Amino acid sequence: MACHCQCVRYHRTLLRMSGSADPSWAQQDKRRVLVIDIRVRNIEHTQQFYEQHLGMRLWRRLGDLQQGQFTSVCGYGPEQTNASLHFHNDEQRSPVHLGKAFGHFSCSHPGLRIAKLIEDMQLTGTGRVSKVEEFEVANVESLRLGRDADKIACVVDPAGYYWEVLERHERNVSEALCKVMLRVSGDLDTHIKFYHEVLGMRLIRKAHLAPGHHECAYMSYNPSERDGTWIELLLSDPAQVNDKGDGFQFIAISTKNVFQTAESIRKANAPILQDVGHFPGTSITSVVTQDPSGWKYVFFNEDDYQRDVESRQHVH
Repeated sequence: MACHCQCVRYHRTLLRMSGSADPSWAQQDKRRVLVIDIRVRNIEHTQQFYEQHLGMRLWRRLGDLQQGQFTSVCGYGPEQTNASLHFHNDEQRSPVHLGKAFGHFSCSHPGLRIAKLIEDMQLTGTGRVSKVEEFEVANVESLRLGRDADKIACVVDPAGYYWEVLERHERNVSEALCKVMLRVSGDLDTHIKFYHEVLGMRLIRKAHLAPGHHECAYMSYNPSERDGTWIELLLSDPAQVNDKGDGFQFIAISTKNVFQTAESIRKANAPILQDVGHFPGTSITSVVTQDPSGWKYVFFNEDDYQRDVESRQHVH
């Protein structure tokens, strides 16, 4: 209840802004999604699933064997240019609770073939298939739903996260880890305002998933869903959105100047959860904020992030 009241107050604060925030820095700053951070139950099984079935590569692995704490870093392209998925476990913490607020991830790259994916999953007995849909190329309905693909499979990884696997023929995408879907509550336009003025994303479009269903918005740093990692915001019931669990942690975004970014967050009357300083366990200068529904975003100084990646590349 307290979380819901806090979100309502935040919605009202943003609605009162009447153009006082200056979004120019957020638009000028060349930003991209760097990291998606999650907790998992079994890091070995999850890593194997991502490599064998979703076609990711393991870039590095960090951890403390004595403490039972591990982090694996996977992705479809080098961390210096592509988004990466950081997943970690902590044997001393309670089991992961995914909650109901997180939606799913989407991935698509030329090597993904859904028939082969399903066959391999059945052979190994890892994960499960939720559903499979096929569309004609450029099918109007699939494009309206933001699904520019010939075939889609919804699969569940060993940690319980849902993945929307897009099979595309002869279509290149710049980022195979292409989408994160998050459920939000309250006013969708208030969220769009935050994602535009605070995070610096652009609205690709708004849509209804089906007649009578909730509205959604597609946000991105790129003009097309085929480029970069984009965010789908699905308007949902507050009770569902408040149940975030402790699985999905945050999304990290690059910034050229973390101090100027922090100042722009303040001007937008958005919350700062952690002021400018080194992100825990790293030498990366960061600032942490959250959207009106409580989803956490961390801005990483781009130069610091690149140096941190370079210093850890050969650490396993």
